[in-house]
Amino acid sequence: MYKYGFTNYFEGSLHFTGHDVVQVGHWTNVYISFEIKNVEILPDGLHEPSALAVYDGNGELQEIIAHDEGVDCEYKFTDEEKKQINDYLLQIDLKHE
Repeated sequence: MYKYGFTNYFEGSLHFTGHDVVQVGHWTNVYISFEIKNVEILPDGLHEPSALAVYDGNGELQEIIAHDEGVDCEYKFTDEEKKQINDYLLQIDLKHE
């Protein structure tokens, strides 16, 4: 993860602990919880990281957004972290959640 402006960069190894699927109109939001296995102390401004994956009405992934304490934050995911999240999402059957 990294903070806007590419500060506080680190590459997290994510251990997924759960998810919640919420339908909002034609959008499907998947709230993903995880622990970061390879980071003992989180950088300033990051306390309880999680992710929000947003799918459109056709089931296409539109965006993966970093959250902290359940809301949007100043951090973004690296490409490798997005790949880990996408791999996790591929294991979820959104149509039956």
